Amino acid sequence: MDRALIFATLGFALMFFIIREGNRLTKERLYEIFIAIYTFSCCFVLMYLPVLKGGDEPCGTFGTSISIWPDMAFILLLTWIVAREKQWRIRRPNLWIFFLFVGYSAYTLLNPYNIARRQSLVEVSYMLAFGMFIYLFANSFSVKSVVRGIYMGLAATVILHFILAICYPVLGMESVVKLFDNEASTRSEERIGAVGTMSHPNALGAYASYYFCFFVACFITNFKRRESGIYAGMAFLIIILSASRSALLASAVALVGIVIFYVYRRYKLLSLQSFLKGIIPLGIGIALLITGPLSFLFADLEDLDEMTTSRLMHYYCGYEIFQDHPLVGVGMNTHLVYLYENSSAIIFEQVFDATDIWQPEEFMFNNPIHNIWIIMIVELGIIGFLPILAFVIWYIATFKRRIRHSLNRYYNILNISGLGVIFCWLIHGNSDYAPLTPQVLELSLFLIALSLISAYAKEEHPEFESVEASKRRALDSDTSQDEPTMETVDE
Repeated sequence: MDRALIFATLGFALMFFIIREGNRLTKERLYEIFIAIYTFSCCFVLMYLPVLKGGDEPCGTFGTSISIWPDMAFILLLTWIVAREKQWRIRRPNLWIFFLFVGYSAYTLLNPYNIARRQSLVEVSYMLAFGMFIYLFANSFSVKSVVRGIYMGLAATVILHFILAICYPVLGMESVVKLFDNEASTRSEERIGAVGTMSHPNALGAYASYYFCFFVACFITNFKRRESGIYAGMAFLIIILSASRSALLASAVALVGIVIFYVYRRYKLLSLQSFLKGIIPLGIGIALLITGPLSFLFADLEDLDEMTTSRLMHYYCGYEIFQDHPLVGVGMNTHLVYLYENSSAIIFEQVFDATDIWQPEEFMFNNPIHNIWIIMIVELGIIGFLPILAFVIWYIATFKRRIRHSLNRYYNILNISGLGVIFCWLIHGNSDYAPLTPQVLELSLFLIALSLISAYAKEEHPEFESVEASKRRALDSDTSQDEPTMETVDE
């Protein structure tokens, strides 16, 4: 029932998009519909087909089977578009990224401390397919078609998730929880949360935080502002109904980051204006929201203590693994296998006194560590983790420069969305592993990868050029400066 319903829902969405266009259905509109269907398909937790067993339990965040994911299925259509429409006239791939991927793959598969190489191959195959998909995708469509298609797909996603969240938990229709995943479950009897099309409330919260950032980006750049504001509001309500405190805090921090880095981008990050106009007002508003209408999420101190203690015990396990192999780690997607095989070296009862909340061993061996940064450092080691950390720092540090040199609203939307995703990773990723699961990771990597395509920044579109580029041309005519100043772009 679950996979059949997924394909039926995708088929209905495809028919709706086509019928809505009517006589306006052009090749460019078809491309947008194609992008919308792909984006919409990413929200279904069972939108994959296992084809080859890659290992046994326990499994890491990427599972134990090499599978066909949505991006792998769409690669065939992208190849046809590149061959037929582009006549194979495509940009040369970035060799740095290519060699980086090959290096990481060899690094983890040849790691002498990797005791589950077949499970590592599961993650390597996923990343390889995603890299091929993004390369073909970026060479097939203009940035305008990309953003408009993503908008359509995420709009369908937020509407579906909102309807499901209203059905449960608001209306108590628990049957909808297992519609799209028969194994889906809510958190507990004491604190239930919406699941949507995902398998767990935390996964829904993480996914909703990403499309919340996207619609916020559309709203502040005046792209379909009214609709974007409605969708952003619906996304925020979905996060609340998921009862995911981590996703709620991550979305709040992402919103603050977007306002500081984009809305007030003419100011320095640590300037007085940034604090007075951005950080302080938003901080007060978020604090009032959390201590007021949303205080029920944080009122159960016993639940908070239980969750905190369990996570600390798990973090201790990560620390033990890191101590064993700090430089090269134990291999991608393998930290649970390593923990299980070396469990005799860890006496959980002596780590913390409060061990009566769970059977600690059962929890530790059946759930990845609830921190994506600890997972990455124990699986990749310091050598593999530092480039990822450097990328996160670089992305934030160069955000204003990328926006400043762009006159393209669509490219700016992708960059703002990517910045929001990075902030969500930094906050949500410190208390949960959901951002590192393939179903949730797909959308976040998609937005970030597209924001890094420099060719998109060079594309211009009339509806945005008249607002920004005209100001630049007017200023250039009055000054002899060759390079526009910060204020020129940001006014």
